[in-house]
Amino acid sequence: MFDGSGIAGFAPPPKKDPNSQFPPLPPLFISLANITGQDSSARDRPVPKPVFSFLSSPDAAELQLGGYDETSVSGRMRYISSLSRFAYVVPIQSMSIGNTPILIKNSNEQLAKKFQAGAILDSGTSCICLPDNDMHGYAKQSPYKNFKDSWQKESGADIEIVMGTGSKTFSVMIPSSVWLPGMQEVQGCLMKDCPNDKIILGDWLFQSWLVLFDLGPTASGRTPRIGLAPRKDDYNVGKKYFLHEHSSGVTKVAMKREKVTKRYNTPDLPGYSASKEEVPDVKLSIVRDLYYLLPVMVGHPAQRFDVVFDTGSSFFGLVTAPADSEVVQEALVKLGKNGDGKLSKQLQREVDEAESVKKRLDAQDNGPLRERKMTGPGPGMVGMGVIGLVWGVLVIGGVCAVQIVRRRQRKGAGDWF
Repeated sequence: MFDGSGIAGFAPPPKKDPNSQFPPLPPLFISLANITGQDSSARDRPVPKPVFSFLSSPDAAELQLGGYDETSVSGRMRYISSLSRFAYVVPIQSMSIGNTPILIKNSNEQLAKKFQAGAILDSGTSCICLPDNDMHGYAKQSPYKNFKDSWQKESGADIEIVMGTGSKTFSVMIPSSVWLPGMQEVQGCLMKDCPNDKIILGDWLFQSWLVLFDLGPTASGRTPRIGLAPRKDDYNVGKKYFLHEHSSGVTKVAMKREKVTKRYNTPDLPGYSASKEEVPDVKLSIVRDLYYLLPVMVGHPAQRFDVVFDTGSSFFGLVTAPADSEVVQEALVKLGKNGDGKLSKQLQREVDEAESVKKRLDAQDNGPLRERKMTGPGPGMVGMGVIGLVWGVLVIGGVCAVQIVRRRQRKGAGDWF
């Protein structure tokens, strides 16, 4: 679903799945920061504090581990507690674009109190997601419809989002120089299918503000702390160094900001119902999404993977070999036999299962995960080969004839090639 070689979720620890007998694995960043105190070795603690910050630009992004670089912001940091233990959700009071209100609180206080409006901070969302409903009675009108109907006439104005609760509020401004190019260039920049009818702030927020994520409170069961500070205009995001550097007590990691582009011949376009004979021979590129690629080094010797950075999930995974492939089973068995330390119970169960799978594979002469041993083609295979060759010649000849006719139709009778 994306062009990266995996995904790195930096969200808080997830809920326990009631249908699973195993506890959820700790997120990657929790392990890096040793927030639980289970790792004692100094080399197992590359992040001094369980805090990271993120900001982006139109063509790059940057992850700051252990805090934030004060030279990258132009104002003081504002802190706010997340509404959720399992996600980064900030309370919001209102939202507007120029003089046009987008999120209008319902005048009926009883309805408005039933739902606390929140915005999820998600680096995996292109630009913004606004619910196309009244948000369980909190909103007077659809925020999605309000924005869709007004953004063109307010194209030179800033977006203002008022965050906080009660009297402790502050405004987050997103300039038109950030949000307008997204609306004009990225299909799907404005979305409406928002989870739990929460607003989702994505790329626009991270281009305008440095966002700090403090997972320290989660060790005692509290919600994460979130900080926001306006990004300095002349700060060169992710370009002054190769991959990473240490500065101001934090480790800064350079990241790529990529567009997911899918290319189709028009007959293969999703949802296209016309026959191939009726469709012109045109290639079409569709930009559907944006993402950030985080370089990680894994293994010994270390191999580089450019994985999708996502603050909306806590999952970490790499695109390698299938879990049931022979190479993975052999690696797990080797790990179980040669491991110097004591394996965790969960990993030991996986090693035991891998041992049984490997034995089952070894007992198969022609299993689906093993190469078939061929001694040579039989008479049946020779016959099928001849038939295939004849059909191949006919098909290639037909395709060439069709292309010649098409070119003649396009260029005229006097120009064949």
